[in-house]
Amino acid sequence: MSRAGNESLPRGVDGVEIKVTLDSDQIEDGLVAFDLPREQARKRRIWFCEQVAESGASAALPLLTRGLILRLRSTGGDADLTVKLRGPEGCVDPQGWRRRTRSAGKRAKIEGDWAGPRRLLSASVDADIDDQQLANVLRGRDRRVSRLFSTIQDDLLRDWLVPRDGFDILGPVQAMKWDPASRGLDHEIAAEMWQVDDGLRFLELSIRVERDPEGAQQALEGLVRDRHFQIPAQQETKTRMVLERLSNRE
Repeated sequence: MSRAGNESLPRGVDGVEIKVTLDSDQIEDGLVAFDLPREQARKRRIWFCEQVAESGASAALPLLTRGLILRLRSTGGDADLTVKLRGPEGCVDPQGWRRRTRSAGKRAKIEGDWAGPRRLLSASVDADIDDQQLANVLRGRDRRVSRLFSTIQDDLLRDWLVPRDGFDILGPVQAMKWDPASRGLDHEIAAEMWQVDDGLRFLELSIRVERDPEGAQQALEGLVRDRHFQIPAQQETKTRMVLERLSNRE
């Protein structure tokens, strides 16, 4: 990605989220090593909207292939919907994104998304949604997901020529989220554990930085290795792993 100054921050972004994912065999030890008691986590349920189509031996994910993610999330009383566009540098113009989403205020952001050698750009807009409307959608009483989109989310999807209804709703993912805290690093480390079924479970550790992301990534990965955890050479986004599992299970 383009760099500005000596701090290696990608141009035009608000910061960089740096992630390390531990697989299911390392989760229990990871919870202990990074002081993540289950009773302190906030529980969430997560669903994704897709247009699943059969393609050979596996299901195609056309929205994800475009880098588009539509995520529904419930915390047991509150709910929100995220529209996200994620891809390599050049998929979104940061200045254009800010102008286009100015009315969303802090609910819109654009940041780097780094894991291992993977360097992506992530632009997203969040919106609160009515928990009862979400429940009706999930129960099949009202499949018009478009009613849940905020005005700016709806406008963006129209701009991108994305179907706004008729989605396959994939999930739920059972999630546990720990707030950022000092866990052995100068930067505060957040954590989130996702579980789809007994065959897919992982723990993601992450930090957000506004300067020197390369140094911060080295520090985070160094801490994880110092605590005797293995980091895969290639790390897929948790969204891709989950959608591939859920779509092939349908």
